[in-house]
Amino acid sequence: MILGLDDIPGGTTFISLLIWVILTGLYYLVCYMAALNVLDDVTRNSWLKLPAMMLTAIPAAGLMTIFQYKPFVFAILVSIANYFRVQKIIRTPSSKWGDMKINPTLFYLASYGYIALLTTLAFYFPTLDFSQ
Repeated sequence: MILGLDDIPGGTTFISLLIWVILTGLYYLVCYMAALNVLDDVTRNSWLKLPAMMLTAIPAAGLMTIFQYKPFVFAILVSIANYFRVQKIIRTPSSKWGDMKINPTLFYLASYGYIALLTTLAFYFPTLDFSQ
């Protein structure tokens, strides 16, 4: 007789929690850290940062939809982390940016806009019905 996860009390719940934690970590690294840092390096202080981040939110939200991930905790986590990320960028700009003066309004607006759109689309995409 082989024991399965259903035979262990709390086994399937624990595995579901573990998968959720792993997905949250992966989305944090890919959809937040990598996406925002790369876009910051590419767009720097340009107002093109805003549409670039909004366009990047679409495939990121699609990825969350494919894996049926609901970003309740993710949105709170990245909102708090984003404040400290932007504060660090303002205080100590990257050496590769030279003597560029950081526009805090642009960085906050673009990054929080990205987070809001990403979260909204991640909840909206599963409601679409393409079977018609």
